[in-house]
Amino acid sequence: MAVDREGFLSLRSLSYVNNLLNGEQDLDRDSVSYTQLSREVSAAFADFARLAMIKDLDLLQLWAAGSSSEGLNTPVEDMSSNQFRDWLAAIGLSRTLRMYDESLHTGFEDDFNERLQKLLEIAGEELDS
Repeated sequence: MAVDREGFLSLRSLSYVNNLLNGEQDLDRDSVSYTQLSREVSAAFADFARLAMIKDLDLLQLWAAGSSSEGLNTPVEDMSSNQFRDWLAAIGLSRTLRMYDESLHTGFEDDFNERLQKLLEIAGEELDS
C-alpha cells in the first residue's frame, strides 16, 4: 500500500477495505473503521455534488484528460504506477455503476453499456469513412 496516493480514502480506510477484500476481516458496521469509511465516502459524494454544479463539466472527459489509454493494454505486472492508477480508475468507473445499480435496484449499468457500445460503433464508422 503506497503512502503517497491520490485517492479519497485515508490509509486507515484503505487498509480496512483491503482487509475486507482479502477476507481478513468481515464487514462490521459497528466498527470504527466502518464509521471512518462511511465519513470518507460521504465526503466524496459531497465533492461530486460540487462538481455536478459546474455547468457543462463532463466527468468522463475530465477523467480521460488525466488518463492514458496505453496503460489499459499493458499487463498489470508491467504497468507503471500511473498506468496502474488509470487501470484502477477504469475498473472503478465500471464498478461504481454496478454498485449504484445494486444499491438502488436499477438497470443503469446495462443502459450505460448499451450507449457506450453504440458510441463505439459510431466512432468506428466515423474512423472508417
